[in-house]
Amino acid sequence: MEEKDILEIIENISSSNRDVTVRKLTGDRVNIYILFIMQLTDRVRISEDIIKPILSYKGGFQLSAEKIGNSIIYTDNVSIEEGKENILNFILQGNAIILIPKDKNFIKVNTLKVEKRNVDLPQIETAVRAPKDSFTENLDSNISLIRYRIQDSSLSIEYLSLGKRTKTNVAVVYLEDVANSDVVNNIKKRLSNIDIDGILESGHVQKLILGGSPLFPEMGVSERSDSACGHILDGKVCIIVNGSNLALVAPFTFLEFIDSGEDHYDNSYISIFIKFLRILSIFLTLTLSSLYVAVVAFHPDVLPSQYILALASSRVAVPVNAFLEAFIMEIIGEILREGSVRLPRQIGPALGIVETIVIGQAAVTAGLVSPLMVIIVALSSMASFAAPDYSIMNSIRILKFMLLIFTATFGVFGLIMGINIIAIRMASITSFGAPYTAPMAPFNLRDIIKFFHSNIVYEKERAAYLRTKDKKRQ
Repeated sequence: MEEKDILEIIENISSSNRDVTVRKLTGDRVNIYILFIMQLTDRVRISEDIIKPILSYKGGFQLSAEKIGNSIIYTDNVSIEEGKENILNFILQGNAIILIPKDKNFIKVNTLKVEKRNVDLPQIETAVRAPKDSFTENLDSNISLIRYRIQDSSLSIEYLSLGKRTKTNVAVVYLEDVANSDVVNNIKKRLSNIDIDGILESGHVQKLILGGSPLFPEMGVSERSDSACGHILDGKVCIIVNGSNLALVAPFTFLEFIDSGEDHYDNSYISIFIKFLRILSIFLTLTLSSLYVAVVAFHPDVLPSQYILALASSRVAVPVNAFLEAFIMEIIGEILREGSVRLPRQIGPALGIVETIVIGQAAVTAGLVSPLMVIIVALSSMASFAAPDYSIMNSIRILKFMLLIFTATFGVFGLIMGINIIAIRMASITSFGAPYTAPMAPFNLRDIIKFFHSNIVYEKERAAYLRTKDKKRQ
């Protein structure tokens, strides 16, 4: 390029993007132009590693892109490029571009500097006995946490750029000699088919590769790096999106949503006990209000006679039927939950507890609801927090209203019918080829025992439903 061509390029770029800074270096034989965006680049590196060595050069040779890139500047990530149509895109990615007259090539130097927070404690996957480092919004930091734990040459990390305007970097991480090739190829194909103007969070990627928002989450989310590494070692694929602190994991089955990384570090008997508690909690969240409606409105005879009289006396002043009572209280509980999430962290928990106590007591005193209904809603709300992965509980919270309507319409038959519909729906879906209800259906006793036991001593093989290349763990 002649110098007039370089000046034309600079003028075109400056007219379309005024944030681009142009630094002109005047030498004995040639003028050198450095283009960069101050808000995206490390200006200290540009000054110390690029400008300073170029100005200090006292050699007798004519400066060229190859000479500067290979022999003068100090930066480690340098490439010689050609094609002036790519210059602006390189600058917008945080690179510094060095243009030299009478040279058809130019130099691209990676000087990207991203403001990022330090590795912090996990906020979603909290645990007592587990590593405390969690993913951040920076892709490089997240990859380093995985490489720190899995130092294996077969660890494959493939990068993609999604979003025509945001150009968000996405990493697909898996063990090449373990993960199922069909699953890996399926995920990469779905990612490559994404055609959208912007990706801002991993939730966007999850919706796009699943083709919408299925009621049951077909991908897991992982905030802790040790949990993500555990899934990768199992033969799953981890998708990390730049700008998101939650990694996506696939395939993922229903039972794995109630499995926590902490279970594998603690006593096996405690793990078995806690997992049964989590299953019970999911069942209570889903059915407790519906059971109340079924018993009070349709089958009070299943209760002892003394308790029937006590329950009837507590509902004498209640102006609505059992269904409306349960429905209104569940809606109020969801409103309180959503409101407490949006409150400032310093006052949120305290205010949420006070609101719950005051509203519950006031509702009972005013005769709007029975004391038993308040207990049921409180127990149902607390049970919904027992699952380690919050995404599965969002589905359960929606389905409990469906069951409530079925029960109010058909009684116990409606409750059983609703549970059957949910079970049939779960059994009919797959997560990237893995049955969603595995290892319960198709039944695999070894995988079920391994899931509940959570003891690495007895985990000789990987889960059969993942169909991994290497089935042996030890």
